[in-house]
Amino acid sequence: MPVFYVSFLATLILTPMMRMLAHRHGVVDDPDNRRKIHSQPIAYLGGVSIFLGWLAGISISVFLSPHNAQDIALSAVQIPAGVLLGAAVVVLFGLLDDVYSISPKFKLFGQFLAAVLLILPGAFKLGGSDFFLGLQGHNGLAWMILDPLQRFQILGSQWDKSPYFLPLVVVFSAVASIFIIIACCNATNLLDGLDGLCSGVTGIMSLGYLILAVYLATQNLSPVPELDGTRITLSLALLGAVLGFLPYNFNPASIFMGDTGSMFLGYICGIMVLLFAQINAFRWFLSAIIIFGLPMMDTFLAIVRRKLNHKPIFSPDSNHFHHFLVRRGYTVRQAVLLSYGVVVVFVSFALIIVIVPTRLAIGIYLVLFGWIIVAAFKVGMIFQHTPRPANTQLNMAAFQPNTQPTSEVSSQPLILNGTPTPSPAEPLHTP
Repeated sequence: MPVFYVSFLATLILTPMMRMLAHRHGVVDDPDNRRKIHSQPIAYLGGVSIFLGWLAGISISVFLSPHNAQDIALSAVQIPAGVLLGAAVVVLFGLLDDVYSISPKFKLFGQFLAAVLLILPGAFKLGGSDFFLGLQGHNGLAWMILDPLQRFQILGSQWDKSPYFLPLVVVFSAVASIFIIIACCNATNLLDGLDGLCSGVTGIMSLGYLILAVYLATQNLSPVPELDGTRITLSLALLGAVLGFLPYNFNPASIFMGDTGSMFLGYICGIMVLLFAQINAFRWFLSAIIIFGLPMMDTFLAIVRRKLNHKPIFSPDSNHFHHFLVRRGYTVRQAVLLSYGVVVVFVSFALIIVIVPTRLAIGIYLVLFGWIIVAAFKVGMIFQHTPRPANTQLNMAAFQPNTQPTSEVSSQPLILNGTPTPSPAEPLHTP
């Protein structure tokens, strides 16, 4: 708990200082009356205070002993070196975007570099990061898939004897880890569209990760006990940091987290997903993904929507879930609170999946996201149908008299069978 206290208080104190610094140096978000609907410039640099508060909480963990220190002879919580290196890179590139507005491709490169630095120490056995590459106790993304295949005898008896086997395991784990980190960074970046939305949603998700981590630790279910303290510490630090920032960011916000904060929060959530990828525990991995369900589904639907509407994937739009709620008539606060409720539902499903059999968990997973995708199509989050206005002017022209004669010939009455007919300038009397 000291990790939570320190991260919360540090962020609570640092946020107004960063707000003052941002206004002094002009690091603000100006309204444009299109996608940015706030009425006055709002300070950035909130993401820096979140990062510093999180870092303060992580630093305190060095002086704490995990709950199972006597069993595994640990004197302190193990935080992989790659986690800190990647976090620093994500914050740096996010800060560059907040101050100088760098290109999306350059930000994507920064996310890729952070993911590489997360897993790179594992190749040299530094700081416990070899877990992410599947080199520690047959854990990680690759072994999470290979172990069930071996248990159900789908693979042959000599499947792991090839000299290319271990390199393929490392490459698969590395590519999958990089993909998850980049996807989570972009998902939270897209989610940051309303006051208090991204910070509050991340707070609820971090609480879900904390409950899941504590459950695994207290029930002694983790194949790698060293990671119990790591998961709990990262969850507590993240929860304290976002709760310390949320009072300043909730509507009406006085400071924004910017890309610095949104990408950093996605980076930590991606790490939490990877830390739950262990053998004999595929449903834990599913649970960690479902906890991240709202940002993940919003990003997935955004990609589908832009592809089906023939737009670039990185093009900004105003058709995300929170924009959809605002267009439906909800206020900003109502839309944000409703999003909180949706995340609570995701977290509840995620925790249920942990205590049911894996086959049933996969079925729940498929049904939940299948319903969400169908609902998104039905309510118009994929295709925005614009009603075609009726051409009333064209339809009524046949029933309205022409009071302006177009020529001298047309203004004369027409004589049919010796009876003059009304001229076009005269009104037609109908019963």
